[in-house]
Amino acid sequence: MFGGVLAVALISAGCGNSGSTAHQPTPSTPVSSSAAATLEAVAFGTKVDIASADGTAAYTVDNLQPVPPDAQIVPAKGTMYAVDVTIVAKSGTPAYNGFYIVARGADGSNIAPAVGAVRPGITSGQLPQGQQVAGHVAYDVPQGQTITAIQFRDPKGKVLAVWGAG
Repeated sequence: MFGGVLAVALISAGCGNSGSTAHQPTPSTPVSSSAAATLEAVAFGTKVDIASADGTAAYTVDNLQPVPPDAQIVPAKGTMYAVDVTIVAKSGTPAYNGFYIVARGADGSNIAPAVGAVRPGITSGQLPQGQQVAGHVAYDVPQGQTITAIQFRDPKGKVLAVWGAG
């Protein structure tokens, strides 16, 4: 998938790190809504600070993996993939929405999130400073297509952060 190299581990119904504290936090990469139109992708697992009028949140996108059929709430038409997403409110009360986290196909197309297709999923809400939410965002990837990156977009569609094979 990413240049032909992607470590794949199946997602089970309890996806994620099972509460493990062995994963060490990675340094944050600040991003604001004035970011350049073309963004350099950061490696999966990298924290990216995203500022909005409501506050700043640190987003981490990691573990792009296929979702087995028995773990899908909504059956895939193609192949279901999911990423783990963690959002931590650093200031203010930032809003979040799973629909802002879009996959990019190898052909340059956007693959919309299949919000609600896996549990626990990232839906939408607001996070008071110091609070966090973690879950999955799934993508129903058409047959023959691959995901090359995950993008965070603002409500107007402007790309503010990109995670990929770094």
